[in-house]
Amino acid sequence: MFGDVRAIAFIEKKVFFFCGLFSIFLSFLLFSAGLYVFLLNDLDKRTNMAKNALSKHMESIFAELQQVADNSALVCEKADIDRLRRATFYSPIFKEFGLFNADFKVYCSNLGAINISIYKSIVSRIENSEDRKTVSLMNSKTLGDATFFAFYQRPDGVGVNALAPPDSIASSINQILLPDYVYELTLGKQVLFSNRNQIVSDLIETKKVTFDDWAIELEVLLTTDLYWNRLLALLPWIFMCWALLSIILCTGYFTFAYYRRSLRHCVKRAIKNNAMEVYFQPIVSLNVDGQYEMEALIRWHSVHHGQVSPLVIVDMADRLGLIDELTWMVIRKVGDFYREYPLPLSDINISVNVDRHSLLKETFAPSLAGILDEYPELKGRLGLEVTETSALNAIDLPIMVSRFEHIKALGIHLSVDDFGTGYAGLDFLRRFPYDTLKLDQIFIASLKDDQFTRQILTSVTKLAKELNMKLVAEGVEREDQLNAVRELGVDRVQGYYFCRPLPKEQVIAWIEEHAAHMQQDSTRL
Repeated sequence: MFGDVRAIAFIEKKVFFFCGLFSIFLSFLLFSAGLYVFLLNDLDKRTNMAKNALSKHMESIFAELQQVADNSALVCEKADIDRLRRATFYSPIFKEFGLFNADFKVYCSNLGAINISIYKSIVSRIENSEDRKTVSLMNSKTLGDATFFAFYQRPDGVGVNALAPPDSIASSINQILLPDYVYELTLGKQVLFSNRNQIVSDLIETKKVTFDDWAIELEVLLTTDLYWNRLLALLPWIFMCWALLSIILCTGYFTFAYYRRSLRHCVKRAIKNNAMEVYFQPIVSLNVDGQYEMEALIRWHSVHHGQVSPLVIVDMADRLGLIDELTWMVIRKVGDFYREYPLPLSDINISVNVDRHSLLKETFAPSLAGILDEYPELKGRLGLEVTETSALNAIDLPIMVSRFEHIKALGIHLSVDDFGTGYAGLDFLRRFPYDTLKLDQIFIASLKDDQFTRQILTSVTKLAKELNMKLVAEGVEREDQLNAVRELGVDRVQGYYFCRPLPKEQVIAWIEEHAAHMQQDSTRL
């Protein structure tokens, strides 16, 4: 017992360990995969947001240039210079504005009158642009080496150019992409903004967006650093998930284990796996030269439930809809018994209990015939004991008679089991007499002291003889009961007085031993 408890405790510890191990593995896997998918989606989402933000930013830039151009003329007087200075002061981006003419010469700026020619490459882009606008990155004396230039020209030839630090173009997308993502913003082949120097890990994914109107390209990079930092931040949630999964898995396992150990499931599995045993109890003839018979009785020792009562097995099989499968299993085991011991069992009939509702099914007799073909040893030696559990109605009675005729045609003996406690009607016995009536043990137990019971059994015995039926007294356990049934004229006895139900090896040994005693008694006589 203590060994079983220790074994169960060891198994439970293993279950907890493996559930915990699997849970933490599954938690990391779920969060790792989920984070990977999330970051890829987030990369797409933020890249699109940055694209839209940059587009709006560029539109606002050219809207500002157009406003300056609309208020300008082909002169560079003090009022014009002041107007450019005010535009520079209020501009969120630009540090200097200039005006150029149809010949693409800058003639005025917020610093005063000037005379500078615009590069031919820029002139070509302005002329080829549908809206006569373009941007460029080049050196500037005002702001230093790398300066962002934007150009816009009115239809009449008056144009505006403005310059700004390159970082100002990236300001609109910094709040969207930083600090999580590394990105690079290029204009043509020159870099407007880049934080690539921050990359110290591998890349997971790269997204690129191109603005063809301005020759600007945005490249956003997803790094493994971001992935691992996010995963570390999720550790508390991972451990919470691990604890929850461990509880769920352990609960699920023990619930499933409980179900597998439940009587319902164990009975079902035992029937399906042909795992039950069949014991045999002899039916002894009181005549010196009488033959033996036996009844096959189901027995089952469950690993989880111990020895289970046959009544419980039959009841559970009936509830599970497996009562026929249980019957076929017992009959096949009887067939195996005949094959294993052909000589000792050559003259012995064996009966099997069968539910009456099974007999009413159209498939019962054909299935039984199939088993007889499978086990020819059963032909002429197999009997069915029918327990009467309810009265036959006007519809079932003729059906039952027809089924019995079919079964009898197969050479099967029929017996009424537990006669006197069920609903075996006399009318049915007269219409289709059984081969054997088995008197229930409840009558045998009270036979000695109950005169009314004795009168009933006397009538039953007379009825059986009139119908040419054999009589078997069940549950004979004492010698006084044996003498009482003998006085009634019952010549077949089943009960613990002679032999309890035994497994096949022991019942064969009992038969051989009892046959030897009978032979000795016959010799003495």
